[in-house]
Amino acid sequence: MTEDVITGYSVLAYSVCHREAWLVLRRFVPDRDNSYIELGKFLHQNSYSRKGVKEIELPGAKVDVIWQEGKCTIVGEIKKSSHSVKGARVQLLYYLKILKDLGIEAKGQIMIPKERKKIDIEFNEETSDEIEEIVEGLKELEKIETPPKPKWIAQCPKCGFSDFCWAGEE
Repeated sequence: MTEDVITGYSVLAYSVCHREAWLVLRRFVPDRDNSYIELGKFLHQNSYSRKGVKEIELPGAKVDVIWQEGKCTIVGEIKKSSHSVKGARVQLLYYLKILKDLGIEAKGQIMIPKERKKIDIEFNEETSDEIEEIVEGLKELEKIETPPKPKWIAQCPKCGFSDFCWAGEE
């Protein structure tokens, strides 16, 4: 497996659903007409436009927004609600790891415009171990020839892969 298969999106997906992560690792694309995905895109495009530089591409990452506060680089991840904080946290930690590997020390911030909420995220030894564990899990998942069986979780109705997992189910 090449390292560029692991992306911030696959890290986020792994923290929520291993089946989704398996699909993401293989470059399956979620349903772009999914209203939740469309809302996320809208919020991303129309929030924090004056905060910094938007949509910076790094190897395995597409950072939502990045800016400087004094000598500190801040990486922002825009999400539509607090319900996605768990995945956003590890996604942002992965971005911070990539930057650290490139020699850039940065801090992260999950930004939830609808709730006017910001959550600070720091990359440290403990979170580095957590990300390494997820990356190792993704490498193992990538070796599996067929996707893990679907398991119904609270995120399923909003997922862009829901039809793939549940088509034909009653």
